[in-house]
Amino acid sequence: MQNRTANSKQTTAGRSQVQPNTTTQQPRAPPQMVQNMARVTDPKHVPKDTRDQFLKKIHFCSQPYDFNDDTKNVKEKQERSQYLQELFDLLKEPNFVNNLVVPHLDLIIEMIEKNIFRPLPILKKTATNGEIGMEDDDQLIDPAWTHLQPVYEYFLQLIVNEQPDVKSLKIFITHSFIQEFLELFDSEEPREREYLKNILHRLYAKLVPRRKMIRKAINDCFYTLIHETYKFNGAAELLDILASIISGFAVPLREEHVIFFKTVIIPLHKVQTCQFYHEQLLRCSMLFLSKDPTLATFLVEGLLRYWPFANSAKEVMFLNELLEVLEVCEISKLEPLIPKLFKRLIKCIAGPHLQVADRAMCFFENDYFLTILKSYKPFTFPLLVPVIAQIADTHWHKVLQESLNALKTILKEIDYQAFDKALNTKDPKYLYIIQDAKNQKKDRQKIEEKWKNLTKQALQKNPNFKEPIVPYSDTHIVGEHNGLNNGNITIL
Repeated sequence: MQNRTANSKQTTAGRSQVQPNTTTQQPRAPPQMVQNMARVTDPKHVPKDTRDQFLKKIHFCSQPYDFNDDTKNVKEKQERSQYLQELFDLLKEPNFVNNLVVPHLDLIIEMIEKNIFRPLPILKKTATNGEIGMEDDDQLIDPAWTHLQPVYEYFLQLIVNEQPDVKSLKIFITHSFIQEFLELFDSEEPREREYLKNILHRLYAKLVPRRKMIRKAINDCFYTLIHETYKFNGAAELLDILASIISGFAVPLREEHVIFFKTVIIPLHKVQTCQFYHEQLLRCSMLFLSKDPTLATFLVEGLLRYWPFANSAKEVMFLNELLEVLEVCEISKLEPLIPKLFKRLIKCIAGPHLQVADRAMCFFENDYFLTILKSYKPFTFPLLVPVIAQIADTHWHKVLQESLNALKTILKEIDYQAFDKALNTKDPKYLYIIQDAKNQKKDRQKIEEKWKNLTKQALQKNPNFKEPIVPYSDTHIVGEHNGLNNGNITIL
């Protein structure tokens, strides 16, 4: 109970920090600069002292300070916060924006860049094998965030403001700016990533001439994630932005969008940290399929190709997505994928993890999937029936055993003759999946003997022959005849 109370206090504190920093300050009179601007009668002529005062504040806010140490430059930091609040107040009046902000956009953007473009601090361990369900309390807070948040808020309101037009802003939103801006998405501070997402979304909506450039920069960011780093903290936020972009794509899809789906959306499933952004990735995938259902077969093929290994939580997510995508597929287009699809389902059902097996069994409760099964009976029954019939009698979990027996009944009702024929097949193709470990060891020993005989023959013909390093051994879990059931591993 105490932990829950503490967590709620932390959450409340975190939310309050995202808001503009005005609640802790006492009501004050408008600053001198605002008072001077209020007395301006000719918008084209701003008093020199007022303009100088404005530029002085911009310059002061551009100065770098060590925000990680609260004991340094305390007075300057307080003054900086006050100036940022005054600059924020100026955005509320169109007259101020037109006469002070827009003419000095170059200095304002430079001030923003000097504040936010920085080496990102490492707040926690950057291991790529994070587990689902990690506590949010384990994430450390960036001590500099309270000083960065007003800058982000100012930047966001500057873009939202109607006075700075596209022509004025697009000069400063260059390719290098977008690249540096996207690098900030790797920040481990979730509130910073939320601001970045909102700002980039607003920029994309407002700067139509820069949209293609922004999409390309996001693509490059994902290519790096897929092929190089395998970890990027802001992947979920970028996919959120892409979801809104994809929903606006015209039908039929342009070739560049189809290429993006095949080279970015599908390969993102193979990234080791996929579980942290899978919800957003699924949304993007389904938006693409709503625009072009023929892409569903490519996604099914990609899911089967990048199926996770030794990660049961990720397998459950893949099974959920696979079933959802199959409902969009045209049955006639699935024929080349039927063997791979049912082989994967058999492995999931016969596997040792209960949740994975239970989720795989849910496929047979779906009417559309049963239609697929019936449409390809010559392929599906020889794969399914022998395995289902055997594990229905031997499975260790009672509830799943009942489900397997119910599935046997369903398969019999679909086609009794095909069921019997498949059940009496000699040497079923995928029965090795549930084969006893002792039988697997006997088969492996036979193969080992063949290799030894071949090695002896090679040595007789060439005394200098060196025995090759085989891709599997008693100590390596690699190769066709290895795995958790190879007889050499004891599962406790």
